[in-house]
Amino acid sequence: MSDAPAPQVQDLDRHLTLVPAAALAVTTVIGGGALVLPGAALRQAGSNALLGWILAALITIPLIAVFARLGSRYPSAGGVAGFVQAAFGRHSAAGVEVVLIGTFGLGMPAIALSGGGYLVAVFGWSPSYAWIGALILLALATTMLLSGGRVSSKVQTVLAAALTIGLAVAGIVGLSGPTADFTLPALTGGTWEQALSVVGIVFFAFTGWEIIAFTTAEYRNPQRDFPRAVAISYVVVVGVYVLIAAGVQATLDPNDPAAESSPVAAVIRAAVSPTAASLVAVLGVVILAANLIGAMWGASRLIYSSASHRLLPRQLSVLSGAQRTPSAAIIATSALFLVVIGVAAAGVMSPPTMFMVAGQNFFLLYLLSAVVFVKVAQTTAARVVGAVVAVGLTAVVVAGFQPLTILYAVALFAVGFLLSVRGARRLAARSA
Repeated sequence: MSDAPAPQVQDLDRHLTLVPAAALAVTTVIGGGALVLPGAALRQAGSNALLGWILAALITIPLIAVFARLGSRYPSAGGVAGFVQAAFGRHSAAGVEVVLIGTFGLGMPAIALSGGGYLVAVFGWSPSYAWIGALILLALATTMLLSGGRVSSKVQTVLAAALTIGLAVAGIVGLSGPTADFTLPALTGGTWEQALSVVGIVFFAFTGWEIIAFTTAEYRNPQRDFPRAVAISYVVVVGVYVLIAAGVQATLDPNDPAAESSPVAAVIRAAVSPTAASLVAVLGVVILAANLIGAMWGASRLIYSSASHRLLPRQLSVLSGAQRTPSAAIIATSALFLVVIGVAAAGVMSPPTMFMVAGQNFFLLYLLSAVVFVKVAQTTAARVVGAVVAVGLTAVVVAGFQPLTILYAVALFAVGFLLSVRGARRLAARSA
């Protein structure tokens, strides 16, 4: 059966220009991992940890190049699902949409809970009240998005500047502190083995560009600005990560328990004072609040796109106000996250598990995007690049992914695909 044609839908407000688009990308990619992963990498590889960060950054280049190319060529609120629809049709895109909903539904509440932990630390509350902080951040993010994309983009620009400066300063302080002792890696065989082991630990910090693909329908000129926004944000993100990793490596002992639990705070404590280290909790709130807003922005556009194609109730595709804000989709996204936060707070799921499943699902979507790139590439060289990326990602999935995670993604895809087929049949029967 051929795929049913997509219904005509109202366009989102095309307000995003290069600077706010790049800022949105920065806040979506840089998350709580920036405050934790440098310590985990140091504990794993010692003085070779920074090299692992650099390798992870290099490995990411072909992945985001694929996203930049596809996002500029197929701009839509469907993001990755829009890429799949262009290559494999509507039914496959519907399957990907359900996978994405299931992925956002785990990863974003985990971000809210992590941010809630930092928020309650700022007020000196017990960590057991992290769920209250999560609800506060969720309410703030929802309110911000309901105010419209133009307002949200301005706020994200300010938050991007704040978190970038804050993290960069922390890295510089670590490198220039009184106890700083930075050692370059020896570049022997064992060095490379340790550095490669770090890549698997820190790769999650380089995910997020797949989320901003959902915002391309709001670019004034996606063909020009989306690749530029990806490139600019990549340079900023890598620069911040390298500074933080180097500062942590120069200041902390890999065997120090604080190096793994709260490395940035430990750096500030050692290089400045214990009092200044408390500012890291404030920085964590800023980072995770910005991260949550960016992620909810992408998730709500996914809900809007799915409703526009009648996979979800049509009412969720209604736009409101002069800024054509998908308010119903934003509220539905917030409600989904609220339910999952409640389930997690009840002890049914833990944020680390939620992060793991969401991270692996996003990795599978990187793989799927590479396959799409091979399908739609117009030159042999581009197809070869896409095939190399796809094969490399497949090897990672086979070697390191949990079978249940893959089964979860496959089951979600099957649900979306079958729902789309059923909907197409009903539409055809009504037209007959």
